Amino acid sequence: MDDFLLSIEESALGVYIQEDPWGFAIALSVHAVGMAMALGVVMLVNFRILGVVKQVPVLSHTALFGTAWLGFIINLLSGIALYASHATEYTYQWVFILKLTLLAIGGYLMKLTMEAVAANGPAGKIQLMSFFCISCWIGAVITGRLMAYF
Repeated sequence: MDDFLLSIEESALGVYIQEDPWGFAIALSVHAVGMAMALGVVMLVNFRILGVVKQVPVLSHTALFGTAWLGFIINLLSGIALYASHATEYTYQWVFILKLTLLAIGGYLMKLTMEAVAANGPAGKIQLMSFFCISCWIGAVITGRLMAYF
């Protein structure tokens, strides 16, 4: 396993991100833009579900999910580049594993929340899922930042 991870780090992409003065900065900046796109939509929709700007129907925000998916794809690609530069470290880093777990749970909760909204589910249940969805996404941002320190 370690040989495989080392081969990722020694790939052209891994070396570029590690060694080029701009490589890591560019990848991290692109990652921040993708995060803003995805997280912006997630937060907007969930804050609406929790009662902010009540006069705007929740389902009217569904058109923004294309932007969220574009942000997710940008994050996936830039995240792969960032991972390639430190694969041997990140693979075993508990903060990185927690970040990925929170992203998966947050994404799944967003899906469940929107399905419940579309089905006119119980408001209390939808708001609870929305609260946990926001919590997961905020946790993912925080753990992503903490990766530099663990």
